[in-house]
Amino acid sequence: MISFRKARAIVSGLSPVGTEKVPVSKGLNRVLAVDIHSRCDSPPNDSSLKDGFALKAEEVRDASLNAPVTLRIIGSLFAGENQGLKVERGDAVRIMTGAPIPQGADAVIPQELTREKGKDCLILASTTPGRNILKRGTDCRDKELLLKRGTTLTPVLLGLLTGANVSEVEVFRLPRVLVVATGSELSETGDFSERGKIFPSNKATIMAWLNLFGIPCQSKLVKDEIEPLKEQLAKSLKEYDCIITSGGILDGEKDLVISILEDLGVEFLFKRVRMGPGKGVCMGRIGKRLIFNLPGGPPSNYMAFIFIALFGILRLSGHREDFPRIINATITKDVKGRSDWTQFLLSRLSFKGKAFFVEPVEEESRLKRIALSNSAIIIHEGISRIRRGEACKVALLSPLCQF
Repeated sequence: MISFRKARAIVSGLSPVGTEKVPVSKGLNRVLAVDIHSRCDSPPNDSSLKDGFALKAEEVRDASLNAPVTLRIIGSLFAGENQGLKVERGDAVRIMTGAPIPQGADAVIPQELTREKGKDCLILASTTPGRNILKRGTDCRDKELLLKRGTTLTPVLLGLLTGANVSEVEVFRLPRVLVVATGSELSETGDFSERGKIFPSNKATIMAWLNLFGIPCQSKLVKDEIEPLKEQLAKSLKEYDCIITSGGILDGEKDLVISILEDLGVEFLFKRVRMGPGKGVCMGRIGKRLIFNLPGGPPSNYMAFIFIALFGILRLSGHREDFPRIINATITKDVKGRSDWTQFLLSRLSFKGKAFFVEPVEEESRLKRIALSNSAIIIHEGISRIRRGEACKVALLSPLCQF
């Protein structure tokens, strides 16, 4: 077995599977494979920030409620229009928010500081040059560097790109993933035709996390028999960028996955990790195809998936940040670690006052323990104990925290 830190370092070194171009509308949570530059000035003209009147600021320098300045209205402008209007001395143009500033005007007076009187408007307040005008290119300039390679595209960044006339982006391709749940005892949910079957909760959890990140994934249930397993794995190694197997990797009579993969030519980068739960996790590759093997027990499966397999799949997708996010929190109970491996404790994280607090989830049911947790306390190798009130490292396992 290798250390947890070493296993993470190996996974961290994975490279993206490739690149592709997608419409900006399909870019959410994708990772840029190239730098992106603006393709226009935005806005394309000096434009109004208010509904009101465009005018020469100097002419209303002394305007007030008690001494209004009268200007003649020579036309109106709406967003998207450009009528070639020119403001001379004594002129004003009625203007809407977003409309281009007419030639000769250098300020906009808000509508609430004016009063119309026939074909004239009364200006009831002074202003200064540039007031309420959004200058051309304020939001972005043509050819300006907007986003760098490696940036994860969020909703607001997609808005920025659209405003800069960027309609397509080159991003890292998402890996195609197959989840293979092994075990003759497994049955699809809803199938009660055979007594003694259990339903694949591990597969459901894994698939949901992959779906959360938009990873294209499919799943299979395969019995613990050599021929069906070998046939499925051999076929999948040709079709998918990454395979995750669940169960069948320890030393039991029916634990066949590792030996079958070795027969198929898979080279293992590590077999088992000094972490608990999850120590049975393995990682291998054949050519450009990657394989993660997870133990079948739910807590072990979950920790191995989160800290090793999902971390690796995100690396394949171009994400370079660590996963999951780690924060410091104050622990509310004494907990014990081990000198020979990294220990994980499923936990509940809360925010009280101005600090984070965390406590282990104490629940006998494995599935309920996972379901009730939103985090995991990390006790690294060599730390024998963390006492109540001390700081500890906590991994955030609530899906929304990842964004």
